[in-house]
Amino acid sequence: MNNSTQKPPRVKPLKPRPDFPLFPHATRRWAKKVRGKLIYFGPWEDPDGALALWNEQKDDLLAGRTPRRPDDDRATIRDLCESFLQSKKRLVEIEELSRRSFLDYKRTTDGIVDHFGKNRMLEDLRPDDFERFRSHLAKRLGPTTLGNEINRVRVVFKFGFDSDLIDRPVKFGTGFKRPPKRVLRLNRKKNGPRMFEAVELRKIIDAADMQLKAMTLAAINAGLGANDLARLQKSHIDWKSGWLDFPRPKTGIDRRVHLWPETLKALKKAIEKRPKPKSKEHDDLVFITHHGNPWCRYTPEYQDNKGNTKGGVVIDGISRKFITLLKELGLHRPGLGLYACRHTLETIGGEAKDQVALNAVMAHVDDSMAAEYREGISDARLKAVTDHVRKWLYPRRKKG
Repeated sequence: MNNSTQKPPRVKPLKPRPDFPLFPHATRRWAKKVRGKLIYFGPWEDPDGALALWNEQKDDLLAGRTPRRPDDDRATIRDLCESFLQSKKRLVEIEELSRRSFLDYKRTTDGIVDHFGKNRMLEDLRPDDFERFRSHLAKRLGPTTLGNEINRVRVVFKFGFDSDLIDRPVKFGTGFKRPPKRVLRLNRKKNGPRMFEAVELRKIIDAADMQLKAMTLAAINAGLGANDLARLQKSHIDWKSGWLDFPRPKTGIDRRVHLWPETLKALKKAIEKRPKPKSKEHDDLVFITHHGNPWCRYTPEYQDNKGNTKGGVVIDGISRKFITLLKELGLHRPGLGLYACRHTLETIGGEAKDQVALNAVMAHVDDSMAAEYREGISDARLKAVTDHVRKWLYPRRKKG
């Protein structure tokens, strides 16, 4: 028998590394068995290309779907999320959307990509997909946060239809809804009131350092949140009359509040002992960290090796510092932080029986018809609300 015509034996290559997900098949291709079916991903000579193809198609294959063809121009999850974020980024550039809101949307789109896969076609999504997505979110989010996240997800997919990425709206089904109000009420009752008692606030103010004391007084006096405090400028305050004129950054609604003598004194002291800012643009800020930075800021953005934008994370030193103090005083519980001062101001200020004035102090959005006709609120009414809260926080002791 002439052996010269026989083909040399095929020596299968070893895997490039132990965790390589494919195996060398006798057909001289890299392969993997998925859902009982053998799938091929490229020749032995190109393990990197085979791995790239597997990573691109694995979400569809594992879910039992036919992978998208290279010439398929239908919109995918990646197309949707990239277009959506580009649109929102343009709004940030023209200051119609806050950077914090943009980062919230960025976290939402990252979650969408992680769950559905970047190559999943939009028109393939079905109500049961969103029902499973909701169950996935509910495992790590509380009812209130879950409701906010579901709302953002709906905004993202609505953008896909409004921007002609798909020909028909995505059907979420009946299961992809915000938690019912009953669940929110039970959860809120479980965590307890999201407000402070007067004795708790006095304890916090007495134990706080110079800057945090001023921040806490400004929070309960004027309803300032952490982001408000970080942006508060000396020019916002009339030091002679004691009035604060500071539009709320979150909504742009005008806010005029009469500051208590205790608040003004604490603010002046905080400014006197304030560290020197690193940047001249922060010279007018009331509060500066020991390192010379604003208390709330964003980490620098950068591009990783894959071209993805990283960084841009919110640093909220005020809320973190406040919660640390609550824990030291034994006052911390779920949902209780600096923002609870706004809840407290709304609750106690409501007992002054002038909700219109209280809404103005809180800088709440008022879409009522009465607000359209109302041209102003007197300083006396605004002061009456904050005076009522001050009497609650610092009650006068009876003689004898």
